[in-house]
Amino acid sequence: MPHGVMHEEEETLVVASAAAEPRPAPERTIGRYVVVSRVGAGGMGEVFKAYDPMLGRLVAIKRVFSAKAPEVETQRLRREAQAIAQLSHPNVIAVYDVGTSDELFMAMEYVEGMPLQKWLESRRQPLDQILGVFLQAARGLAAAHDAGLVHRDFKPSNVLVGDDGRVRVLDFGLARRPELDDEPVDEEESGHPPRLLDQELTKPGTLSGTPRYMAPEQFLARDVDGRTDQFGFCVALYEALTDRRPFDGEQGILALAENVVKGRLIPIPTELSLP
Repeated sequence: MPHGVMHEEEETLVVASAAAEPRPAPERTIGRYVVVSRVGAGGMGEVFKAYDPMLGRLVAIKRVFSAKAPEVETQRLRREAQAIAQLSHPNVIAVYDVGTSDELFMAMEYVEGMPLQKWLESRRQPLDQILGVFLQAARGLAAAHDAGLVHRDFKPSNVLVGDDGRVRVLDFGLARRPELDDEPVDEEESGHPPRLLDQELTKPGTLSGTPRYMAPEQFLARDVDGRTDQFGFCVALYEALTDRRPFDGEQGILALAENVVKGRLIPIPTELSLP
């Protein structure tokens, strides 16, 4: 996804002889999409800028390395596609396609821009611009909540600030409908396998999310709802406005969890003069 930055791969030219005309290497494709460049990579997958020749537009392709990634990562990609497919909102990244071409991939809206975290670090942003960006992100989250979805991993790296000024929330790989937490789907009764959005991708009693932005109920492995996302949103906004973390986590995740659960919020310094 146009999450970030990126290094373009060099093209290889094949020459049969000194007098031969150089020929570019064959185009690399993922499904019907022609790869333009790689824009990001991690241990479980990579993201490409690609061209859709059928519709004549650029897309972002997120691909999972099935040979390296556990099945849960593949499920998360499918789940993310299902979640975003339920939404149609200017502040939520759009998904166009999901398919398999050697590896599972998802084609999404391509946006020139940068993650919110990098946008905040790029320069000292004016207060009104910070609030404007977070307001757009809040609208995207609200749209997800209206659709009955909880993101469960809201953080600055999951928000894209476009060069067009529009903000999109992305990475719904942990999204879940909260009303299903206590109502597991019975495959035999329904007559078909449960959708991925209706399944847990983490074992009961384990944590899901990014500790720095997790709400108390996530640390306690309890049910989540829209307020869980609001907590992560407020942590991110606190950091953006103060350049500090709201809860002390210097002693590790257990200390962080205790401070969050007990509400030991670090006061905002008075010298910042925030409204």
